[in-house]
Amino acid sequence: MLNKKIIFSWSKTFGMFRPSGCFSDENIRYRPKQGYGIIALASWLSSDLQCSINSVNIWISNLIDLENSPAPDGMFGVGNAFWVLITGNYVFIGTEYVEEQQVIMTKEQLLYVLEQYKAFLEGDYNDPNNPPDPIDVEFIAEGQEAIDIYNGLPNSHLVPYAC
Repeated sequence: MLNKKIIFSWSKTFGMFRPSGCFSDENIRYRPKQGYGIIALASWLSSDLQCSINSVNIWISNLIDLENSPAPDGMFGVGNAFWVLITGNYVFIGTEYVEEQQVIMTKEQLLYVLEQYKAFLEGDYNDPNNPPDPIDVEFIAEGQEAIDIYNGLPNSHLVPYAC
């Protein structure tokens, strides 16, 4: 298991905190200190769920009751930039745009992240000098290893792009 943190960085453009896998002193042109898996997860929250508590609630509901979700087979496909594939107790989140930004985790691990992200969205974090606490994140693997593990699961949907 890998243990990382989603950091909340102040965006001057949006005038709000946004989830990030990078620390404020990092140059995004180089390998992130925490690796690419946490970047994928933070980017998925930021780009596909955005700041919508409703979107977070939909994903929580999807994970809790997959059989009655819009994709009972777990093939949620692609959102703004990220694919979400669920097989058994495993969730794969990845993008075809950055080959390293792939992550695999359990449903329980993702539910924890979503609940923490929802708590952040419900909070009042308007002061750029007073950031919210990071979200502790645990996942199984990132990058090509995440793809290989997911593709090796019985009845997986197979990652629909090659990295």
